[in-house]
Amino acid sequence: MLSAHTIKNRHSDVFTFLHGNLASGASDCHVPEEAVLCSLVYASNAAQLDEARRRKPAILIIPASMSESLDSATDADSCCFSVHSIPMGMAVLLKYFDRKCHRFTQWGERHPTAVVHAEAIIGARTYLGPFCVIGAHAHIGDDCMIGAQTVVENEVRIGARTVLHPHVFVGAGCHVGDDCEIHPHTSIGSDGFGYAVDSDGRPRKIAHLGNVKIGDGVEIGSNCAIDRETLTSTYIRSGSKLDNICHIAHNCDLGENGFFTAGFMMGGSTKIGRQFVTGGNSVVTAHITVGDNVSLQGRSSVTCDVPAAGAYGGYPLQPLKDAMRTAVNRPPHNDIRKNLNRVMRHLHLLDKAHADSSDA
Repeated sequence: MLSAHTIKNRHSDVFTFLHGNLASGASDCHVPEEAVLCSLVYASNAAQLDEARRRKPAILIIPASMSESLDSATDADSCCFSVHSIPMGMAVLLKYFDRKCHRFTQWGERHPTAVVHAEAIIGARTYLGPFCVIGAHAHIGDDCMIGAQTVVENEVRIGARTVLHPHVFVGAGCHVGDDCEIHPHTSIGSDGFGYAVDSDGRPRKIAHLGNVKIGDGVEIGSNCAIDRETLTSTYIRSGSKLDNICHIAHNCDLGENGFFTAGFMMGGSTKIGRQFVTGGNSVVTAHITVGDNVSLQGRSSVTCDVPAAGAYGGYPLQPLKDAMRTAVNRPPHNDIRKNLNRVMRHLHLLDKAHADSSDA
């Protein structure tokens, strides 16, 4: 239950109390169309506000720009707050209704099928799910949650309050910081893709002796693969957020507070600066450097260094405005070819049979 008192007392830096009964409490958060009397509701526009008023939720939150739309008499049934950013308001309050921890705690602190090496260290209040495996000399911090069938190999270090969802793999010697979350079917610290080619053309695998080091507050989505380095470390710096289906090759270094959306892939030995943002399905090739505060349009391809901050897009990569002009002005090659064939045929400059096949 989240009370209006809690919002006012703990989060006055984000929310402004408008009016209503501060003793009101919400047991869940709903969209306006599904709200009930014990709901917390965000209303982003006039239509949502009208629907929320009709359903009279316990707590109502609106954008600051709509504050004058409320009336203490009309909206007396709800405790009302304003917020400058609805997404930020959600980031602050939705955690009160997140029952994710029950997925892990339902089995008790350590499920009897969990396999823990005698030389592993498990922190206080850490939950181990069914059939998870913790290797020798692994060190898992306090208040962590380890999901079912997750594998934490030998000499791994997991920081406090980190969540590893079911079917996560963390390879030997890797480090994961405090307050991280890694979603199902993600692999941290598999071998990188490194081979030497023999004189007979046969590839010989290069052993990868390094690890992956992940900072604090990192979140990694499902089905991601982050390769260990050959000799040193692959880095995911603090605050970075990786969407589902991302691939980070060996010896890469991702700067702080980056956003890497679904389908992002990067080649080995590449460094990306702080505050990086990319659209989906972007690719950054190997052995290059991308500076701080760079953003990429979706489906961009980066094949050379990008030292200057700014927005970019396309392939070959251009400043975003130029990339958008290029996309708009790209000629319709098929139509041009067909029309040219028709003109040449009309002028008897093209064999009819050849023209027919070209038009097909």
